[in-house]
Amino acid sequence: MLLGNEIIKEAVQKTKQYLKAKEIEKAVEVSEQLPAQRLAKLLRNFSSEHIYSFLQHLPKDRILEVINGFAEEYAAELLELMPEEERLKYLSKMDSDEVVDILNQYPREKQEKILEDFSRSKREEVENIASYSEDTVGAFLEKDFLSVISGNTIENILSEIKNLSETIEHRSYVYIVNKNNKLLGVSSFRELLFADKKAKIDSIMTENIYSANVEDPAIEAAQRLKARKLKLLPVVDKQERLVGILSMETAVELLSNEIAEDILALSGVSGEESFFTKSGLSIKMRLPWMIGNIFLNLGAVAVISNFENTIAQVAILAAFLPMITDMGGNVGIQALSVSIRSLALGEVQIRDIKRAVVKEMKIGLVNGLVLGAVFAVVAYFLQRNLILGFVAGIALGINVLVAGVVGGSMPFIIKKLGKDPALMTGPFLTTITDITGVSIYLGLSTIFLLGLL
Repeated sequence: MLLGNEIIKEAVQKTKQYLKAKEIEKAVEVSEQLPAQRLAKLLRNFSSEHIYSFLQHLPKDRILEVINGFAEEYAAELLELMPEEERLKYLSKMDSDEVVDILNQYPREKQEKILEDFSRSKREEVENIASYSEDTVGAFLEKDFLSVISGNTIENILSEIKNLSETIEHRSYVYIVNKNNKLLGVSSFRELLFADKKAKIDSIMTENIYSANVEDPAIEAAQRLKARKLKLLPVVDKQERLVGILSMETAVELLSNEIAEDILALSGVSGEESFFTKSGLSIKMRLPWMIGNIFLNLGAVAVISNFENTIAQVAILAAFLPMITDMGGNVGIQALSVSIRSLALGEVQIRDIKRAVVKEMKIGLVNGLVLGAVFAVVAYFLQRNLILGFVAGIALGINVLVAGVVGGSMPFIIKKLGKDPALMTGPFLTTITDITGVSIYLGLSTIFLLGLL
């Protein structure tokens, strides 16, 4: 395994070296050792024109695999460089859901022009997926699955699967439908192999299977697929007709994007923003959150101003303030990230808030005691003041406890209110931990002022 990794690393370095030197043929030869996804990742470091020149020397199937490895914005930019006929050829071979993602990067007029050149069946398939709201399962449908009519023998089905082996990617399950395409049941490919070949598929299929509706939220369907450890999730319309599947790969991508968007939102960055977003639009997305943070932080400023006399008499108190507030913020973000990730993956529900609070209280008590004790010792040795060490340690310990509980529970509360926990929790969390830390620290300092002088 180590040897394989070394070969890939060497191939990456050589391919990059030849590309920079514009020795395209050598780059193509070395890149044959790289998986398409890894090659796509490497190519993203070069301009679209440079990549297009390189791709022209690859086998056609390899080109499609590499393009599929790019983000839709980048793939659209690359396809734009191709002659119209060549672009149409690659788009026609892509899965319809991927085509929709790429077409959405073009102006409406260009989308319609490309659709006009598709075959009738391909166009209808793409338009059907595009008609669904982008946050529903229908927008992520895949047509690459196996389905058979009820009453077929297992022998006939296996023969059919063998003939389709090169065109159907998802072969883990075989879905059984009636003549109207209504979903009746499912059988795994493994069950088919070990069953009586003369028996009918109905005798071994599992009925009352779990499915998603095309209008269901895509994230919820992805969470259910993951929770049930399925490889595919059948998708039906209002008449319970099988119209497609949601694959594990797509579900993982949806959940990963959801988590990434939530993490971005913690910093006040929109999940809709990407590397390709125009600078002006990025400013428009980020600036309101930064302005909002100014007003939220006025709460901490107000608290500090009330203890102005205390700070004036013991100036060293101000030196420890950032450490106390920053530690509370760091602990809070840890708890917040775990809660938001668990909610995004469907591992927990809103009703689990009590468990979240209890867990964070246990963690906060231990972490608060340890961190508070360490900080108290550090503060004492820096200033040789036992009271200062005591005050600083107590303030840090309590702030760590509060930050953990707030960070771990607030996403549940905000989600229950129907709001986005990632967008709203971050600013509130930092403000609460700042005010808590400052209030406790300076409050105790005021009480023990004589001991600090």
